[in-house]
Amino acid sequence: MMGDTCHLDVCSSYLKQELLKSIVPALENIPDWNYFGCKRQAVLMSFAWNFGAKFYEDSEYEEITKILFEGFQYPEKYQEIPAILNLYIKDKDVILPGLVNRRKIEGIMWNQESDGQMTFISRKDTDLKKAPISSRFLSTAGKVECKQGATIKVTRVEEIPGENYAWVRFEGSGDRWAIYMPDWREKSSRNSQEEDGINWLDFACPVGKYLTAGEILQYDARRVPEVGSEIEKTLINTCREYDKIRDAWGEPLGVTSFYRPEPINRECGGSEKSHHVLGTAMDIYTIDGRTLDKFHLWLVQRWDGGYGDYRSKGFIHIDVRNGQGFKSQPGGKPKFLWGF
Repeated sequence: MMGDTCHLDVCSSYLKQELLKSIVPALENIPDWNYFGCKRQAVLMSFAWNFGAKFYEDSEYEEITKILFEGFQYPEKYQEIPAILNLYIKDKDVILPGLVNRRKIEGIMWNQESDGQMTFISRKDTDLKKAPISSRFLSTAGKVECKQGATIKVTRVEEIPGENYAWVRFEGSGDRWAIYMPDWREKSSRNSQEEDGINWLDFACPVGKYLTAGEILQYDARRVPEVGSEIEKTLINTCREYDKIRDAWGEPLGVTSFYRPEPINRECGGSEKSHHVLGTAMDIYTIDGRTLDKFHLWLVQRWDGGYGDYRSKGFIHIDVRNGQGFKSQPGGKPKFLWGF
């Protein structure tokens, strides 16, 4: 009724219900809707609030529909969305300052989930694969040989939990291939660490002494933590444990999985109780896979947190549950130990 007061929490709850009831069902027709993180979904909900939930595939919104359709196969097309949004700032041919500002904010938020273009270089002779399995089980058509030093330009990386493989999409072709991550390293042309802290959107930005933002997020901008948040502090603390291991081991190590927040963890098949969701776990491997057995025998005596022996899959899982971590002297054992 007129004059009634609506408190913020009540209004927020009502808005959420209205979005889920009237807006989201239509937006689920967008091919990549379920892949988008919360920020890109929020941008599309904001746009739909202005122009109607069924704007996708409406002839009046042909430009944005085209990019959202093409981006499903060619993720680099999504870079055009901020410019496309700026086409929709008029009402009856009159530019409205409110819409200009709204589109600007939406564009900024959209880019906060941009993976950009990534270049990976092969550390050794390896294969691109149509399935994440050993090359000997694939036909000639199911693999492509890559010599040491070969480069691939990638626009999307999708982690495969419990494996040392990842799905990647190639720029321009939209082809989807599996790569064995220990055989590759990212070569980023983006900026290095900024003086005011970690730039999580720069996958080359160092976090600690040895890891990069890309390794922690597995090259997925949807996983970027809020600056100053508790999860960011947790990730940095977990990185410190990695640094201790790397210093003591004295040889290069790689990370095949680190931070995997929900709903990404669930979507890609991760365990509901995974410590990766909390940012307290990492799956690590030796760059020279032949030394993984040696690394296991060395580390299992020095780690007192959670420890998963996944050598058969090419990595070791460790987590810092209950505040446990690396011990410089051998002779101990993990509080929780399991094998695959």
